[in-house]
Amino acid sequence: MRLKLVTFADYTNLLFPHELDYLLAVQNFSKPTNVKILQNIYHNCTNKQTPIPFDIRVDKRTYSYLKNWMIETLTRIDVDVYFEWLTTVEQQVMADSITPDDEANIMANLSKIVPTHYYFIRFFELLQYYRDYLLVRNRTKYYKVVSDYLEKYRTQFLKVSELNNQMNLATVQIVKNEEFRYESNEQSEELLKKIYFDDSLDGYTRYRAVVRLTIYFYNNRQFDQLLLVYDHLDHLFKTPLFYSKRILANYYANRAMLHSKLNELKQSEMYGYLSIQNKNSDYLFYLVNLCGVLLKQGKKAEALELMNRSIPELKKTNSYYYKIGFVAFYIKTLLINHQVEKAVNYGSGFFDAYKKEIFEHRWHLFFSSYLQALIRFEKYSRVLSLCRRYKLVTKEKQFIGKAVYLPIIQWYSLLAEYMEGIITNEKLIASIVKSSQSLVENKYRSRKIMELLDELSGNFPNEIKKIKEELNQ
Repeated sequence: MRLKLVTFADYTNLLFPHELDYLLAVQNFSKPTNVKILQNIYHNCTNKQTPIPFDIRVDKRTYSYLKNWMIETLTRIDVDVYFEWLTTVEQQVMADSITPDDEANIMANLSKIVPTHYYFIRFFELLQYYRDYLLVRNRTKYYKVVSDYLEKYRTQFLKVSELNNQMNLATVQIVKNEEFRYESNEQSEELLKKIYFDDSLDGYTRYRAVVRLTIYFYNNRQFDQLLLVYDHLDHLFKTPLFYSKRILANYYANRAMLHSKLNELKQSEMYGYLSIQNKNSDYLFYLVNLCGVLLKQGKKAEALELMNRSIPELKKTNSYYYKIGFVAFYIKTLLINHQVEKAVNYGSGFFDAYKKEIFEHRWHLFFSSYLQALIRFEKYSRVLSLCRRYKLVTKEKQFIGKAVYLPIIQWYSLLAEYMEGIITNEKLIASIVKSSQSLVENKYRSRKIMELLDELSGNFPNEIKKIKEELNQ
């Protein structure tokens, strides 16, 4: 009997806490055994270290029924599943190949899809195509019902379409603010907050606002403001409004990053592990975030093991953004595990193979790790050669004044010049202190400055001690 529960346990082990919150809220079982098993699953999901085994005395048909019920219940509210259906039916309408079953489903959805549904906009657009399909075939019965729906919700459709257009303009402003401009855009923030907190709007539009608020608050390092949005969003994830495993995994990954920025590492680790529980196209990105949290907690062997196990995923991805991010953190993880030579060799090999892609995507992140490895391995001339050939310090200084700016590469270049006898001890200390003084006034960047100094103290204990003394004056 125990073996017969393996499939059931495998399925339930991949369920998310918010999925189980929803399942517990909507269950209406008459059998107490079903409720008890569902509560057992919830306990195991939220207490990974102390799971309670399933009762093998219960009839296996009960477990089979419960598994099927969970799958069907979650599938009914999965917005990704619904989107696949919408896309398929739209193609059939456009190709004049729609089936009677799908037409029946469209008509059934007329009473279900209201303006607050996640894909209200896409359903409305589908109906516009379908009405034309009906018109040319003189299908007056269906045509009138569809036309009535379109007329009833036309004002709302136009409203959310305009809001999405406004969001598109706000997105451009936010991205430009990240890349070229330093002032915040309060109008964009207010628009996005207004959209997200408006519960009369469709889920897709509201979630688009969440994504852009996340970028905006990260750019401006307003993590406390982002936490307020996420705490509100957390309750909505216990309802059908935004549900899909993809969206939930993304939410967990974003919360992991947020709590890491707030230095709430236990919460960050919990969300990080949830984000990689089900592999998807963003798996490597989520994994890197989790490993960063593990490193902050001193769990260096655990982080390295996770990354080593994920090398096959690295080789499969076509995303250079994710690939470079993974490699940068892999180098850092090797360094923390005292595998300095391996870190240098891995970084050198990757740079030789993907030089063009590195500069096109995430050059600063890569060199922040790779130059650190070269410094640790005492390859100071190589550091200077790279900095001079690719003008890395000059490129980094273009970010001065930006919320994300830290003079990491500048420091590595100064340390290499110092070790090569190009500048004096006094010049080294004065230069690093000068580049840090305005940054330490910000709580977040001050912590990052101190973390970076701590990383360098192993190779330069006396110099770093003096720098810290001067900064604390």
